[in-house]
Amino acid sequence: MIPYAAYKVIHILGVIFLFLSLGAYMMLSSNQMKNGRKLAGITHGIAVFIILLGGFGLLARLGFSSISTWPLWIWIKLAIWLILTVIIILIKRKPELRTFLWFTIPILGGLAAYMAIYKVHF
Repeated sequence: MIPYAAYKVIHILGVIFLFLSLGAYMMLSSNQMKNGRKLAGITHGIAVFIILLGGFGLLARLGFSSISTWPLWIWIKLAIWLILTVIIILIKRKPELRTFLWFTIPILGGLAAYMAIYKVHF
């Protein structure tokens, strides 16, 4: 069985790659460069997979084996990761939102971290 700390490292590694890929994709899209966009997109997809792998492993180690037992903070984190997964479409199709997204993306990441660290119950 994989230890809790290992799942945490996997999850955080995925998060690092996700933000790397979103930043790279945003910069490459703003310059209309074709080279590198494919790598950023592939990195984004792999990062999302790693985040989910680590996150669901952490949930299992915390004893949340059934969706019916998930508290609200887990649902909020899942919603944030879903937004950060599809936000790459906005980066590509709505260039006028890039400045807004440049600040919104890290704020969403911080909110996800806050939910995980403090396990906020509403």
